[in-house]
Amino acid sequence: MPILAPLRRPLFLSLLFSAAPAFAQTPIASLDARNLDTKTAACVDFYQYANGGWLAANPIPNGYASWGTFEEMNQASLLKQRELLEAPAGSDHADRLLSQLYSAGLDEAAVEAAGATPLQPLLARIDQIKKPKDIPAAIAALHARGIPVLFDFGSNDDLKDPSLRILYANQGGLGLPDRDYYLRSDEATKNLMTAYRGYVERLLTLAGSKHPSADADAVLAVETRLAKSSLTLLQLRDPNNSYRPIAIKQLDKLTPGFKWADYIKAQGIAAPATISLAHEAFFKEASAMMATLPLDQWKAYLKFQSAHAMAPYLSRGFVDAHDAMFLRTLRGSQEPMPRWKRVLGTVDTLLPQALGQRYLQSEFTPARAEAAQKLIDTLRATLRGNLEKASWLGADSRAEALAKIDTLDVKLGGPTTKLDYSSLDLSKGSYGDKVLAATAWLHKLRLGAAGKPREPWQWPQPPQAVNLYYDPARNQLVVPAGIVQAPLFDPAADDAANYGGLGTLIAHELFHGFDGIGNGFNAQGQIAPWQSQADIDAFKALTAPLEFQYDAYKALGDIRVSGRLTHAENIADLAGAQIAWEAFLSTKPDLAAKIGNTTAAQRFFLAYAQDWRRNYRDEELSLLSRIDVHAPSKFRVNGPLANFTPFADAFACKDTQTLTDEAAAAARKKGKNVKPAPVTPTLVKPLVERVSVF
Repeated sequence: MPILAPLRRPLFLSLLFSAAPAFAQTPIASLDARNLDTKTAACVDFYQYANGGWLAANPIPNGYASWGTFEEMNQASLLKQRELLEAPAGSDHADRLLSQLYSAGLDEAAVEAAGATPLQPLLARIDQIKKPKDIPAAIAALHARGIPVLFDFGSNDDLKDPSLRILYANQGGLGLPDRDYYLRSDEATKNLMTAYRGYVERLLTLAGSKHPSADADAVLAVETRLAKSSLTLLQLRDPNNSYRPIAIKQLDKLTPGFKWADYIKAQGIAAPATISLAHEAFFKEASAMMATLPLDQWKAYLKFQSAHAMAPYLSRGFVDAHDAMFLRTLRGSQEPMPRWKRVLGTVDTLLPQALGQRYLQSEFTPARAEAAQKLIDTLRATLRGNLEKASWLGADSRAEALAKIDTLDVKLGGPTTKLDYSSLDLSKGSYGDKVLAATAWLHKLRLGAAGKPREPWQWPQPPQAVNLYYDPARNQLVVPAGIVQAPLFDPAADDAANYGGLGTLIAHELFHGFDGIGNGFNAQGQIAPWQSQADIDAFKALTAPLEFQYDAYKALGDIRVSGRLTHAENIADLAGAQIAWEAFLSTKPDLAAKIGNTTAAQRFFLAYAQDWRRNYRDEELSLLSRIDVHAPSKFRVNGPLANFTPFADAFACKDTQTLTDEAAAAARKKGKNVKPAPVTPTLVKPLVERVSVF
């Protein structure tokens, strides 16, 4: 679903922050025998052993492309948020805004009566284009309404001075989630592009196009040209590819015809001396297209992009077309979500701080906060100890690494400072009108933060988010209250379950401060490499076998996991398990102590595996194998544990298994000296020795 957010973070940050999708109904009692598949040997496929019972008992609900622990937790969080929203509105202005937006979204009759009316001012503005020089002004006007056509523009931390925020212009302008869809020629992609063209034509028809078929062809031509000049997902993971402050006057030379000072003025803010524009090839191509493409082609493109951004908030025709493309075709979900969930998602996107304050007061008790802080402190101390002895760090780099972990900023729960909503008015208009009003307000608010220090309310994710992340540009770990819930974490549960559950996720994120992206940011969050080339090479040599290991895994049919695309996250998964295990050991547990039939050591690994239990629709798994930097859930469990001796010890695995014929052949083809592998919890383990990050 397109997000009508005025700021889309540089993709390297967005990818980095996505620790997990979303989560939990059952408390830690989820570590019970009904979730297991005891017919599968733990040492052969631990993912299936730990989760087989749950996977069989939890088919994917209608309206979802996949379903796992994170969706369960998110469901519980949504029900709580729904309860909070349906309570009588208080006298506080923020409470009234929540009630106005939520009730308007639930009023389907009013939404249908409004039809495409909320879209009309945007279309009318586009129709004012009479000559090429009118195109930049139209784009600026749409951006001021929060409609991110052609490119993304917003404020974020200055990667050289993270105490301040600056403006970023980044590549964008595509309706599909990845540039490669426009460029691949395989049959599956051709079929998807046929469906996408149909979606474009349908939205243009609903928006009133007189020639929707020809206009759809024009839109696809624009997006394909933009895709060809866009960076790949892997390129966008490098922060240096999204950071390049340039003086406004220089930008005008780079993109003739697009006056950046005029554009920024149209956003309602003062023009700064510089903005960051790193995707030079993209903006050069966009500028050339503005000068050469027919005006009708630009109008068709801008009208589609506007309708695409607004589709989820308009009448049934728009919503159905959007669902058909982005839920059914791309993700395999056959049924729409209930309307209350859709509308709550809108509230969560546009008024996250207002809703977050209610959630914090209701769900994040002092006892839960204290227990979670203790867990984080133990994980942090364990990582510090590992960095002190890491084989791949030289003396100078080690000193920088320790400084970085010592100055780490931990944000737990949510902001205590409230955002001032007094200038936002949602008392008038339809649901779509209110969405546009809130989006334009947020856009101006966030752009207005440029050139200023970060404010306490500026958490990129609200307290109710079921997620966590490490931000290298702030050297900051963010753990919202929404993820500090069962089954990942319960103050009443034993340490094994808590360290294996939430602990492994936090440790994963902490390690991102020291991996191939984290080594580009210093302790102050500045973009400043601090590892020597020798250290970088040593780390690459140490972790290189993981790429080969994951290449051997099959995600779906003949579609394999990309060891290269998922490499950084696979390393963090392994490091996270290792750090969390050592942190758990520091609590001095009796590893043989049983609860039911499981020892403390086994409960740690069961909790870890059940973090990642997930059923996928085939379409979703196929999509993710192309665009997700994380491996499929099965391999986020079996891949790291294949390298982890404490797991083998906990389940008494024997060093007898050898490579499958397929894996051995793949290894020989790559020139590997293949010998019997050590014990592995997976059927494919193309490594002679286990990999250990520390």
